[in-house]
Amino acid sequence: MKVIGLDVRHSPKPVEISYNEKVDVSVKDGVIFKDDDGKEEYGVIAYINKDPRDADTVMARGKILRMSTDNDLQKLEKFGDDGQEASLKCKALVAKHALEMRVFAGVYSFDGLRLYFLFTAEARVDFRDLVKDLASTFRKQIHLRQIGPRDRAKMIGGYGKCGRELCCSSFLGKLESINMEMVRVQGLESKGSSKLSGACGKLLCCLKYEVEAYKSLRKAMPRMGDMVKVPAEGKDGKVIALDVLNQKMKLYFPESKDTMIVGAADIKKL
Repeated sequence: MKVIGLDVRHSPKPVEISYNEKVDVSVKDGVIFKDDDGKEEYGVIAYINKDPRDADTVMARGKILRMSTDNDLQKLEKFGDDGQEASLKCKALVAKHALEMRVFAGVYSFDGLRLYFLFTAEARVDFRDLVKDLASTFRKQIHLRQIGPRDRAKMIGGYGKCGRELCCSSFLGKLESINMEMVRVQGLESKGSSKLSGACGKLLCCLKYEVEAYKSLRKAMPRMGDMVKVPAEGKDGKVIALDVLNQKMKLYFPESKDTMIVGAADIKKL
């Protein structure tokens, strides 16, 4: 089964519907589609004719109805303003109920009958009373969606430490797992969490980009603290610093108590 992925305003991940070869659409086209509830919704084509992320989540009844029009976009613009106002009211109700959650978006469905509130939280939140207040306030079907900080950054967008648009909101289709092992492989432990964290507060996605190259380059090098022989000098030294990319290391010689920078090709492992 192949699918079409649609970016929708109230979901951090594309909504997937079955691919129909008769549908003449292109990536980045705005379309009106039918969801599994038979309701019309707006989405932007993210990808076409791909394998599904999870076959069980593909909308069985979902299908593209038509290309979006200028009138549709005007309607969405108004809903965008209404969603911001709804978000402010929701935040006030969250404070009233003293809930540990951070609401960052209010999104109306294309038909205007459903209202989605997106939030982040450190733990599970019992928002049953909040939903009752929201339903009575807006007279809409209320959906509260808890998402992670990385998905929040992807949806909001912004710029990273490098000065470029966030990877997650510009080209990364899938958010890969980033861990401290990747930091250690690249010798970045001393940089501190503030320099290694992105706009989401989690480890930078770009830490994954070069990790395989570092692993390959490290194979030719000793580890920190290893004793190695320098044939040209006729003595043994201890590795006290590594420059993996340039294939160099700094050695300390216990007998003479001096140091030297040598290349990986200039030493022999003991």
